[in-house]
Amino acid sequence: MGFVGAINAETRKWLGNNGPAFEGRQVWVGCSGNFTVEQVLSRYAPKARIRGNDVSLYSSALGACLAGQPFRLEVREEKFSWLNPYLGDVEAKAAAVMVLFEVLKYEKADNLFKQRHWAHYLNNFRNFHQATAARLRERKKEVRLEAYTTRDIFDLLDELPQDAVAIAFLPTYAGGYERMFKRLEDIFDWDRPAYGLIDAERKAAILTKMKQRHYLFLDDKVWPDLPQVAAVRKARMKPVYVYSNLPALRLGVLKQQRHAEFVPFARLGEADEIRTDSKLTLAPTTNRVVNYYRDLYLSKGVGIPADGEVPLVAAVDGKAFGFLIYSRMQGGGDVYLLADFVVKSERYRRLAKLLLLATQTRDVRRLLEEKFLLELPKCRTMVFTDKPVSMKYRGLYQLARRDPGKLVYETDMGILDLSEVIPLWLKKFEKS
Repeated sequence: MGFVGAINAETRKWLGNNGPAFEGRQVWVGCSGNFTVEQVLSRYAPKARIRGNDVSLYSSALGACLAGQPFRLEVREEKFSWLNPYLGDVEAKAAAVMVLFEVLKYEKADNLFKQRHWAHYLNNFRNFHQATAARLRERKKEVRLEAYTTRDIFDLLDELPQDAVAIAFLPTYAGGYERMFKRLEDIFDWDRPAYGLIDAERKAAILTKMKQRHYLFLDDKVWPDLPQVAAVRKARMKPVYVYSNLPALRLGVLKQQRHAEFVPFARLGEADEIRTDSKLTLAPTTNRVVNYYRDLYLSKGVGIPADGEVPLVAAVDGKAFGFLIYSRMQGGGDVYLLADFVVKSERYRRLAKLLLLATQTRDVRRLLEEKFLLELPKCRTMVFTDKPVSMKYRGLYQLARRDPGKLVYETDMGILDLSEVIPLWLKKFEKS
């Protein structure tokens, strides 16, 4: 089982390079998550004295295990009483929580993919539990944790020694922890701490306390009044900004590298007409080729796009007008649309709708199912915006979830034939 809540690789690298700044210091991590900070500093600041803290069941079971502390954990939901034999010592409890967290992704079993994974995990839970316990034993060798606590970070900061370094990567939206670990909290009973939700006001109050000593603060937003020491930008992820008043830190800006290749596709131009008898086609291409064209056409406001597993080019009568990038979603049977963009056109202002209609065709569904060897009833995509809706997807995709700074849209796949797309688009979106 993996460890959730990880800080990305570029941020870990920056922190490791700055390990000497923490040597000999007391380091209190206020939101341990999956203990990435503790693991990095254990290796690159071997004389640092590190303490962890968090309020989630997942992190607390893992933290107690890493610190060698007792941890009370009991099954509360009767239908999961079969877990009791796996709740022996603290290591067994941590392993059970970690495996179950992964298993619960498939609990709803609302498609064949999830049904098969749910059955597989339940039938092989003992093996997964043993393997995860073994991984935890290896993890303990890599993490030096003097102690672990389950405190509200707002209160914890009042107890820190004045010469300690406070480190925190706070939840990026209120209720984030609660949503992620709700099912675990329903199933288990443990010594759950009392804490306040971290909204914008509470985050500012926490920062006020952190600034009273040396601190390292990570967030996905720009804080103009804080000294920024690093910025990390990755594909299809919010940026990570690092703020600190530690004097010995090296400044850094880290960006994901991408490679591009120019292939001279004939592209839809202003003189080209799209008629009801025009032919729409989709063809596979490469990430390098798509990278070249999205540098030309994709809005810079969408961030750094990721390479996908299935890059496609869409054309009308042999003239390319749009590009699609697909990948598999983690923990589910749906597919994820990483990017969709079209060429610039003054004549046809709603080419983006034409491309989105193409994503709903049986041709695209069949192509992706053959690639991934999965049944793919739905497709999801994400829009980073503070607006309540995306006009691009509205009317064709359904809004599945609205989070702070992010919208998640989805659509059924395979509901159109490719031959139906252009006539439908002309009638609905390009009325003369």
